[in-house]
Amino acid sequence: MYGPLEYVLFEFEDDRFIDEILPKMIESQKNGCVAVVDLVFIMKDEAGKLITIEVEELDDEDEVRFAPLISNTIGILSVEDIKIAARGLPWDATGAVLLLEHHWAVSLRKAVHAGGGSILDSAYISPRVHAELVVEMEQMEAQNA
Repeated sequence: MYGPLEYVLFEFEDDRFIDEILPKMIESQKNGCVAVVDLVFIMKDEAGKLITIEVEELDDEDEVRFAPLISNTIGILSVEDIKIAARGLPWDATGAVLLLEHHWAVSLRKAVHAGGGSILDSAYISPRVHAELVVEMEQMEAQNA
C-alpha cells in the first residue's frame, strides 16, 4: 500500500538548496515520514524559457550529494507535468518540482480500512491559506492562554 502523493514546487537561491534544503529533505526521508518519488530542478531565464535538470542528469559531485535522497526515485513526472508545475515559477528564477509519497499516512489508511471505513477525500491546504490559518490559530491560542 502506498501513501498519498504530493507535488511541491519551490523556488530557492542556488547555494541554499545544498546547504539548507537538501539536508532536511534527506532527514525527512531517513525518518520514514516521506519518500522522494521524483525530483526535477527547473530554471526560467529572463525570457521565461524553461530549463530542466532531471536527477539522472546530475553531475558526479551532485549525484554523490543527492544519493541518499534520489536512490529510489522513479522519474514518474512527465514533461507535461513539469511544464504545468513550472508555471508557478517566476522568470529568472531557480526551483524544483518534488513528488513525495507520505509514508506516515500508510498506517492510518490501513487502520481506517481495518476498522471497516474508507477515506472519502483528502486535500492539502495551499501555502497561502495555510499561512492565514496559522495566524488565526495563533490568535486563538493566545486568547485561550
